[in-house]
Amino acid sequence: MRLRRNVQRTSARAHDRERVLILSADVGEGHAAAARALAEQLRETPGGPEVTIIDGLAGMGRLLRLVVEDGYRTQLRFMPWSYSIIYWLLEHVTPVRWLAMGSLYLFGSRPLRRRIAEHDPHVVVSTYPAVTVVLARLRRRGHVRCATMATITDLTGLFFWAQPGIDMHLVNYGESAQAVERIAGPDSVRLVRPLIAAEFLEPCDRERARRRAGLPLDGRVILVSGGGWGVGDIEGAVRELSQLPDVTLVCLAGRNDPMRRKLEASFASDSGVRVLGFTDSMPDLLAAADALVHSTGGVTCLEAKARGCPVISYGLPVGHARVNTTAMAKLDLLHLANTREELVGQVESTCAQRPSLNASATGAARAADVVLQAPLRVRPVPAWRPRVVRLAAQGLVLLGASGWMLSTDELTAVAAGLLKARPIKTVRTHGRREVALIVRAPEASVPTLVAALRQDGLHASFAFEKTPSKDTLNTLRQAGDAALPELPRSNLIRWVATRSRLHGEARAMNLASRRFYFLAPTSMSVGQLVLAKTIRGARPVSGSMQLSARSPAPQRLLRAGDVVVVSLDGSSASLRPLDSLTGTLSSERLAAAPLSALI
Repeated sequence: MRLRRNVQRTSARAHDRERVLILSADVGEGHAAAARALAEQLRETPGGPEVTIIDGLAGMGRLLRLVVEDGYRTQLRFMPWSYSIIYWLLEHVTPVRWLAMGSLYLFGSRPLRRRIAEHDPHVVVSTYPAVTVVLARLRRRGHVRCATMATITDLTGLFFWAQPGIDMHLVNYGESAQAVERIAGPDSVRLVRPLIAAEFLEPCDRERARRRAGLPLDGRVILVSGGGWGVGDIEGAVRELSQLPDVTLVCLAGRNDPMRRKLEASFASDSGVRVLGFTDSMPDLLAAADALVHSTGGVTCLEAKARGCPVISYGLPVGHARVNTTAMAKLDLLHLANTREELVGQVESTCAQRPSLNASATGAARAADVVLQAPLRVRPVPAWRPRVVRLAAQGLVLLGASGWMLSTDELTAVAAGLLKARPIKTVRTHGRREVALIVRAPEASVPTLVAALRQDGLHASFAFEKTPSKDTLNTLRQAGDAALPELPRSNLIRWVATRSRLHGEARAMNLASRRFYFLAPTSMSVGQLVLAKTIRGARPVSGSMQLSARSPAPQRLLRAGDVVVVSLDGSSASLRPLDSLTGTLSSERLAAAPLSALI
């Protein structure tokens, strides 16, 4: 039934007028300008399609629009350095890029899919990278069946611009074609003429343009632009360039009204400085100017190139602007000025080298012609594959979380309560004035320690991480002391061997088959606790008091039934805790015995 409906729908659409949906974004003026230029080309084509432009970023939901658009604008105006950090992470740290792309799709895919379905297009074109990411995944997963295209107006930093799920990428610089194909696959790129308004392509001499723009016919005219949002060091550039003789400066503050008002107040008395907000006169201004000082690049550089106006990048070398303008400077597509001194030098040297009109790239096609011949290059992945990948990812996350939980002691207290396996810290002595003494020491020092304890009339249990030799066990047995296993500290893998380790050591030490005790680490993991619980008769023990070279003296008065753990490293200095304990036991009239003798 579904197949029949799809066939009927395709047959009905075959007689419809072609519909092209262009997804733009109000993030700077360049993306919107490219969308308008493409729509203009399509509408001027004889028998052209029905063209609709919508804000693709707004179509992805309020949350993403707030984060991407408003966040980006705030960064560029007030914290440009933070955008450089984020851009570097996206470009060089693959997990960060995957996380960003996944978040865009997670929050924006359903709203954007609904907006596309409302227009039922034959071709969808994106002019903004974040929208391209979501559109490409919708195409790859079969949620968008029509051809998808994306415009690329930058030269480098194409990790968001180019996507495997886009059928065709329309690039404005031939130098970027190879990089796009490495990302999106073979035959995924077409070089097209600049996506700029037709007015920029019309011949216009400098004198005529200056008359229409109301600019002096003599002298030099320099445009200083901060892009559609009016960002960058516009005021600093104007203040520095205003010192040049015989120059008229036109400041373009875009839609940044506070910046426009500030510039108007700062240069109100300077007749050589004109301040404009957002203007539709850019074709005349670029044709009239001797140079353009620009902070953001992008489509404005294509417009200036078409008008034969040299471009100097200055004032906002952050994020993709830095990467893109640096690459363009290496190809002599613009000049780069990092300081105000460099800016003055670049302006003076380029004003006399104005190139001829260069409206289009050699051999480039009209973007409209490529769109109307849109190929269906992308093959959607089978529906089961994303589900399998999602389940596998969830399984890995669950496995990783389980492994972390079992290998750490974060939840040990909770698990011990549920399993009724809390480590023993005190024992009942039934009126005897004794404590259970456990000594942790290298096996080689055991005979010396046994002799020292015997002189003071004390006995202890000696804990071993590795099975001691028979001679050591015989020494302990003859002295009235005992041995017990000790679990080492856990790590990501070691806890898995808990069961086999305890079984092996209990047998080697000839411990009782029905019940035996082992010294638990100070931070016993959940995995160790659970596996030890599966061994019949195994009980964990931890001291109510821990003594070592760092804390050699008891922290409180000893009580009968306390389990005291003394850690020694075999050196003479490490015997201090044992000497201190001996004195404390004597003063409090307590004796020390092996744990097994008290339980």
